[in-house]
Amino acid sequence: MTVEEKMLFGIHDLESARHALIAAGALLTKRKTLGITLFHGAPDPDLSTVAKLLRLTPEVTEEYSKLCNIEQQEVLEQAKGLLVESGIDATRLDTACEGKCHDAATAMLKLANIEGLDPIILARRREPLVERMLMGPVSYRMIQMADQRSVWLIDPPVPSHDVLVALVGAPISRRVIEHTVHHFGHLSDSKFTLFHVIPPIPPIYWDDTRIFDGLEREERDLEKARWMQEYADRVKDLAEEGKNSLTRKGVSEEKVVFKVQAARQGMAGDILSELEQGNYGILVIGRKGSKESSPFQLGSIANKLLHNAQRCMICLVN
Repeated sequence: MTVEEKMLFGIHDLESARHALIAAGALLTKRKTLGITLFHGAPDPDLSTVAKLLRLTPEVTEEYSKLCNIEQQEVLEQAKGLLVESGIDATRLDTACEGKCHDAATAMLKLANIEGLDPIILARRREPLVERMLMGPVSYRMIQMADQRSVWLIDPPVPSHDVLVALVGAPISRRVIEHTVHHFGHLSDSKFTLFHVIPPIPPIYWDDTRIFDGLEREERDLEKARWMQEYADRVKDLAEEGKNSLTRKGVSEEKVVFKVQAARQGMAGDILSELEQGNYGILVIGRKGSKESSPFQLGSIANKLLHNAQRCMICLVN
């Protein structure tokens, strides 16, 4: 079987990755030319300390080291088996293991850069929010570091294959749509919602400084309506292009919707509400809403969604 492109799936813990592997397998089984490399970064068991503590001979220590290597390979073979059971052809799967791995995120990024693997897929682990931010587990560190790669974070169970595409009116929106069409256009039975939240009215239209008479109020309301319409029109053409691209892939026209609304709970809050109410299983967003730098190389909207979205696959597009 010819494999034209490959993505990377990081297995840092088989138990947390089990359901994520099954979800990914069901999602990707129809992409026949896509390959998946499974990576496991095994931590250093610190055999020297164990040997001293238990007074092990060099021979016994060497056997224990071999046993650890076998267990590392078994983790990958079990992960591979889960994908095969989900419908992925075994010829599309490769494995890579790094023993004594002190930084799995860096090791995966290095492998992805060398072999051109994109996106990088990870299973979300269930640490509390504070611990997730302070301890820096593999998934969180990867998202902060992989600014040149797209990252998919799977938080099973994924309720459906319906796709919510968040458009924020910035140049990244085109890349988000291209990513959606390329990776999910084969989901012909899925619903695709291209969702745009208009941000709050800018200060120039605020009415806190004076009282308007009837005519002035009417003119001001027209100005606000015009501003909101112009803002929405910035992504309307882009959304139409995305709809046409999806229909060319085989998605029926009635399954692709462009939805726009004024901000109610804030842009991230509105996207979360739509995600939950629409029972979407896949959320595609850009890493940043603008070219402005941020302390953690992740935009504020993406950061809020990352911490609060549950039971779905979040696709962060570079």
